[in-house]
Amino acid sequence: TTGIERVTARAYTGSHESACASPAARNRPAGAGVHAPVRPSLLALLLAACHGGPRSLPAHTPSDARAPIVLTYLGVAGCQLDAGPTTILVDPYYSRPADLDGPLAPDPAAIAARAPARADLIVVGHSHVDHVLDAPAVANATGALLVGSDSTARLARASGVPADRVLAIHGGEDIARDGWSVRVVPSLHSKLDDDSLGGEIAADPQLPLRFGDYAEGGTFAYLVEVAGHQVLFLGTANFIEPELTGLRPDVAVIATGLRERVDDYTCRLMTALGRPPLVYANHFDDWHGPPVDAPIDEDLQAFVAEVKRCAPDTQVVVPRHFAPMQVP
Repeated sequence: TTGIERVTARAYTGSHESACASPAARNRPAGAGVHAPVRPSLLALLLAACHGGPRSLPAHTPSDARAPIVLTYLGVAGCQLDAGPTTILVDPYYSRPADLDGPLAPDPAAIAARAPARADLIVVGHSHVDHVLDAPAVANATGALLVGSDSTARLARASGVPADRVLAIHGGEDIARDGWSVRVVPSLHSKLDDDSLGGEIAADPQLPLRFGDYAEGGTFAYLVEVAGHQVLFLGTANFIEPELTGLRPDVAVIATGLRERVDDYTCRLMTALGRPPLVYANHFDDWHGPPVDAPIDEDLQAFVAEVKRCAPDTQVVVPRHFAPMQVP
């Protein structure tokens, strides 16, 4: 099939099951899992995955070793993963301030309307405003452990998140709790025209910050193991190929915006990950405005075609905002 079919799906029931979550371990057996509420009514497509090369690499987790998880797209790079009693949030960004020129602060009403009542973990890919603005407030509201760069940790502490619920990471860490684990994968930000958003957030940030104060602070991907699933979150369109090669997620949540600036982004990524059975697009909507389920545009259609050329057996999903989807 070459067209795009819009469907409202409650569960993905193909031969390979996957969901949305945070990163897990590299080349490790799949563990028992985390669950986080997830809701996307989605666009589903069958796409191909690249061949993984001549090396012998670990296989994807067998489907009979898994329990259901739920994945919900929150907009921009955000995702909620629910697995039984466990909830994991990735880059939650509910506030979406309309005016980016003045001081920026989380919107308590938007957070109250969209965030779960409790969460176990929040992981932040980098500390630009559209990834980190709401994370400390959501951590305070849900009691979650907040994981991110030194810049993210500084912002969290300045926002009143207790020190014992803030974990600064530098890449390569394995974080394990009862029922879930996360592998922190060093990564790269997408290629921007403006280098001024690199660097670090100030050591003692004075809130509220302005747009330019939200420096990148280093970029990470996350591999989450939960409920027998391995879910990779890549929240910006770039990566370090050796860091991903050999990972075998059954679900990959992949940023699409600005991928054209990275040579052969989609196929190299599919190849490194060994043809994940299920791919979710993310970071494709307009992060400047409210979440809107616009028609699938040419860029998303091109992303689907790129996956198909390289990974014909991979299912590609373009999710709707805040629509939960169960993955067996």
